[in-house]
Amino acid sequence: MLIGLNQNVEVEGLTYHVQTEDVEDRQELVSQVFRSGQVLHTIRTPYKDWDMGKDPDRHLMHKAQRQHALLVAATERGRLTPKT
Repeated sequence: MLIGLNQNVEVEGLTYHVQTEDVEDRQELVSQVFRSGQVLHTIRTPYKDWDMGKDPDRHLMHKAQRQHALLVAATERGRLTPKT
């Protein structure tokens, strides 16, 4: 299943881009925060050992949405923005 979640987040007048994707060949979810094309933060979560249950696509989408939401929330709170 190919997953791609993208969201722009405004923090103190600056725009950050949060992206989450399923990297199937490495069996991991990768979420990143970008500012002006620069990667500020990355989370890589391997899923090869997860019990995906009866509906692996739904399970993977749920995990991706949760990881994405956590990164968006951290960005909104200023926890993943560069200090000036």
